[in-house]
Amino acid sequence: MKSEQLNLRLEADLIAELERASQEESVDRAAMVRKLLKTALTQRRIDRTLVAYQRSEISIGRACEETGLSHWQMFDLIHARAISYPPQGSDLVERVDQLLASIPHVADKARAPEPAVQTDSLPDRAPRPGGVLLVGINPAPTSAKAGHYYQGQHGQRLWKKLAQCGLLPNALPGGEDDAFVAAGHGLTDLVKRVTASADDLSREELGDGAIRLANRIREWKPSLIIFAYASAARYALGDRSIQPGPGPSMAGTPTFLLAGPYAALPDAQENLDELRVLLRKFTQPNSASTQRVTQTDLKHGMIRLPRDAKQFFPPEKAELEVVLRGVRLPVKYDPRTGPAKVRSGTLRFDRKLLDRMVRAGEVLNVRRGPSGLPELD
Repeated sequence: MKSEQLNLRLEADLIAELERASQEESVDRAAMVRKLLKTALTQRRIDRTLVAYQRSEISIGRACEETGLSHWQMFDLIHARAISYPPQGSDLVERVDQLLASIPHVADKARAPEPAVQTDSLPDRAPRPGGVLLVGINPAPTSAKAGHYYQGQHGQRLWKKLAQCGLLPNALPGGEDDAFVAAGHGLTDLVKRVTASADDLSREELGDGAIRLANRIREWKPSLIIFAYASAARYALGDRSIQPGPGPSMAGTPTFLLAGPYAALPDAQENLDELRVLLRKFTQPNSASTQRVTQTDLKHGMIRLPRDAKQFFPPEKAELEVVLRGVRLPVKYDPRTGPAKVRSGTLRFDRKLLDRMVRAGEVLNVRRGPSGLPELD
């Protein structure tokens, strides 16, 4: 890069401070001057951009382009400086309508027909505090028409994954989102506009959606954010390098990106195992673990329960139902108590079915589900 010489006269105290900084970082004085100058100019550009954004002169996308920051870095700055979010066109229309309605005679006048706007988007469904928040990119036409989240082919695969993690107990086909919410979890999208493809969304919509999402997270206080698709995570977090698995926190809340619908089976299974670990850590304080499932256990259709896991089962032998990875199944339960030494309790399943749903070496989580049945995942 071409450079030019610049002669400066500085006060003695600035020279002394510069010398001290140069010694601390083991660089010469000229290098330190260049570094400090770049830092100061970058900060000035950020400050001026934030002022322009606050005045609604530029969009969030343009602000990121001007500063070279990601969307999420920009959101953090906006929040830290308590910059008010510029009103959108729909907000202004609503405020004008309220004003007109308060003026005598004006409110009674018929208004000219307005352009048709899309009203079939899916509403947010807030989680209970401590629940999981599932975030998509935007509603698909199939889902919007059905009035339920994730009703397309990819959506059905998504629900199956969540059922395997114990997040979807007792769900009816077409009403999976209702079961998800009944379990204490929530749903939203980055953009609440229905399109045939996420490619139809503008960068400004996605940037504004990320700010909206951060505000929802602060309001709802979920314990974990699960991104349904990579595009939602990458736009929301402002990082296109995000990969499936645990990700950076958003508004102080841990995040997790599910593997894509076409991920290889081993990768998808590993991704779900990672999610189960997070769910145990963040959302299931009132739970216990099974003993590690062995090949012999699978051969006999059995899962063994240590003492702390027995609290979710009756004190005597019983034939009952449990929810194993989202599937309601009949089991035979034996607490194996008596005059002899207390041993691990056992759950007996159909052997072939258990072998398909559980792998040797796994440790399952046990808890009381919303339906009152013990759940294992």
